[in-house]
Amino acid sequence: MKGMMKNKHLSKAVAGQKFYEFRSKLGNKCKRLGIELRIVDRFYPSSKRCHKCGRINSDLKLSDRIYVCECGYIEDRDYNASLNLRDAKIYKIA
Repeated sequence: MKGMMKNKHLSKAVAGQKFYEFRSKLGNKCKRLGIELRIVDRFYPSSKRCHKCGRINSDLKLSDRIYVCECGYIEDRDYNASLNLRDAKIYKIA
């Protein structure tokens, strides 16, 4: 959050999203329904890591909406990140 708030192009949009409120409501709902909520490290490269081969594309920009890897894997950036978060090995349970 702090890093995104320092970006003059993103700060207003990020502030309007109310991530803290969303996270607390999500945590409460998961507890109520008995669902495990996994929290990964904030520096986990979920968007930059290829889900198929594991290569990290450090040149990926925020404006790149399609993830293209050298191994031939092509997918929507957000979908690729969601698959990486699902399969993360190191996380804490909230």
